Amino acid sequence: MKKVNINQVAKNLSTLLPTLDRKLIRPFEQQARHLVSPLAIHVMSILSEKHSFTMTELAEEIKIAKPQLTPIIDKLIASNWVCREQDCKDRRIVKIKITSSGIELLDNLQKDIISSIKTKIEGLDKEDLFLLDKALNQLYTVINKIF
Repeated sequence: MKKVNINQVAKNLSTLLPTLDRKLIRPFEQQARHLVSPLAIHVMSILSEKHSFTMTELAEEIKIAKPQLTPIIDKLIASNWVCREQDCKDRRIVKIKITSSGIELLDNLQKDIISSIKTKIEGLDKEDLFLLDKALNQLYTVINKIF
């Protein structure tokens, strides 16, 4: 096995993240901005992964203060993308859930993102597509081990 310079690996990873943000994530955020903010999309994505969260749980999950989260949730409720429901076991607890409209919005945004990425990678030859697919799978596996 080759000797690996951990400093170089850390440096490469630290430069990969801003590059992905600048070239991949931000352009999609700009496309979707007319519908909903990137943070609101993140909130709905988190809600779609788990059935419900309290405001405290959701704020901790996305690492923002509850007072910052409240106006985002209020806007999402006004758009009928999420809802507040009382917990069936303890009516004092209010849970935030994504609605079917919110799931539909996320699905449509995901389709748009996939379509845009597909357009960008269509110009790659089969070898490059194979290498990209393999590298992404390996990166995904290793990232999940780290974090």
